[in-house]
Amino acid sequence: MKKTIWIVIFVIILAIIIKFGFYNNQAPKGNIKIGIATLLTGDYAVLGKNIVNASQLAVKEINDKGGVNNRKIELFIEDSGVTSKDGLSAVQKLINVDGVDYIVAGMSGNGTLAAAPLANQSHVILMSPVTGGKNVDEAGEYVFRNANSDILAGRDLANAMLKLGYKNVGVISETTEYTLDIKNTFEKTIKDNGGSIVVSEEFQSGTKDYRTLVKKVQTENPQAILVLSQVGTDAANFIKQSRELGFNPPLFTDFNLTTNPDVKKIIGTYDGIYFADPFFDSNSTSTKAFLDLYRVTYNAPSAIPFHALASYDAIMMFADGIREVGDNPVKVKNWLISNVKNRHGLMGVFSFDKNGNSDLGFTIKLMKGDKAEVVRF
Repeated sequence: MKKTIWIVIFVIILAIIIKFGFYNNQAPKGNIKIGIATLLTGDYAVLGKNIVNASQLAVKEINDKGGVNNRKIELFIEDSGVTSKDGLSAVQKLINVDGVDYIVAGMSGNGTLAAAPLANQSHVILMSPVTGGKNVDEAGEYVFRNANSDILAGRDLANAMLKLGYKNVGVISETTEYTLDIKNTFEKTIKDNGGSIVVSEEFQSGTKDYRTLVKKVQTENPQAILVLSQVGTDAANFIKQSRELGFNPPLFTDFNLTTNPDVKKIIGTYDGIYFADPFFDSNSTSTKAFLDLYRVTYNAPSAIPFHALASYDAIMMFADGIREVGDNPVKVKNWLISNVKNRHGLMGVFSFDKNGNSDLGFTIKLMKGDKAEVVRF
């Protein structure tokens, strides 16, 4: 009889332990932490504020619907500056102090590269909503980019020239990682598709006198030229001096030149310049609605729409991954690689390759006065 009583007591205690353990495991774990590391001071502060604003709208949308698995998302925001040191410092703070496992990394390329080893070692996902080059594309298994890779800018500029009938072309580039990534891919694409590079030259940042370089390029008589510089002003000085010397071939460039107001002060007009603009689905009803919401919420349009859209998409991918596999960055990383295929986001329909890079390319546009028109091939 006593043995039976003890068995009953044991079963009751065991049931209580199991029940307590079950409910304890199901108890709320607190907010899901997502970090934002971006440029919030200096000349590029408008870029970072744009990314923060869009991320906050995404988080509000998720939290207003009950969060993710009954947990709210909480943002932790750090200024990444423009240097490698500042970028690493921002990510260190987010990981080591705030304890985040997911970061929207709207940083400069060198900041992302500096922080990548820490993210990979810590199993923290860095998702970049901005453009960047080959080094960022290959920065490690926890570094993703859902914005447009600069490698694709080189490809799309080359294909545009060829479609327009320019097969014997030139390229002039500032010696920065950003511009040389575009240049190298551009040259390869031209050659792989039956064209030729008749002149390929580089110049140092801050060069003032381009007349010798202009004459050298002019001697080779390219049908069109691609001119690249980090922020556009160096390319603008080359273009201005080319025009003064009577050398006016069709000009192609990246989007930095046509979005920098200082460039217009140098060259007077953007008219007639072709450029590669990062693609996003501007015709999407959801995209239009979000950009309208952004404008109403912040009393101004998004300064760089594709950055805002990519930031929103990054937050949503984090949320969907956590919802599917739990708040575990290793599992979420694997989920992103396996499941982001033909995903419909505000940027458009995109997929991640094995390195976690989006396949979104660039739209070629032509400046007519101060307005950009899509080139139809």
